[in-house]
Amino acid sequence: MPDQGSRSVIAADPPGRRARASVRLRVGVFGGSLCCVGLGVALMVRARLGVAPNDVMNTGVAHQLGMGVGTASWITSGVAIALGWSLGRPPRAATLVGGLLVGFAINGAIAALPAPDLIVARSAMLALGLLFVWVGITGIVSADIGVGPIELVMLGIMDRGVSVRVARWGLELSLVTIGLLLGGAAGVGTALFAFGAGPALAFTLPRATARLGTDLRRPT
Repeated sequence: MPDQGSRSVIAADPPGRRARASVRLRVGVFGGSLCCVGLGVALMVRARLGVAPNDVMNTGVAHQLGMGVGTASWITSGVAIALGWSLGRPPRAATLVGGLLVGFAINGAIAALPAPDLIVARSAMLALGLLFVWVGITGIVSADIGVGPIELVMLGIMDRGVSVRVARWGLELSLVTIGLLLGGAAGVGTALFAFGAGPALAFTLPRATARLGTDLRRPT
């Protein structure tokens, strides 16, 4: 799944925090947000202007094995889950279900979306893709149901005394490097995602957690 070192961006309780939302509501937000991420990734793929660091590797694996990007995400998610588990971070049920749902959403959205040639249309798709992915990440993280496979690895690295920023940057650099070696689709969208995700989530996560009554510094 796409960039989500979210805990570091919430420094204090935002004003107006509500009582913790019901599990049913948070699961609904989690599921809808997974679909949102899938659509966002598909828009970025169809724009052909670069994808998020994790999806650089997914597109590379898809290119090498001749499969859909969503299907490739299942492979990379499985590897990430195994690595995170080996680092002492076993997956939760939401991690496994989320990885499957995102893969289906990506494959379905890519099949349904056009692949325009005009740079204006491609730029608009890239902008929409970034928006959908960031909104989806916000919903997934703020729902406090479970983290993604890449986040399991990040947390396992952090358990060994590495800061969240260094752990995340190291992972993203590794993902982009491996993806490029496999023929993945990096570009301006990759840079926009890498540099824009932090400020975007710093704005959206405190507000979303306040609405849902969750606290990512004390996740359940």
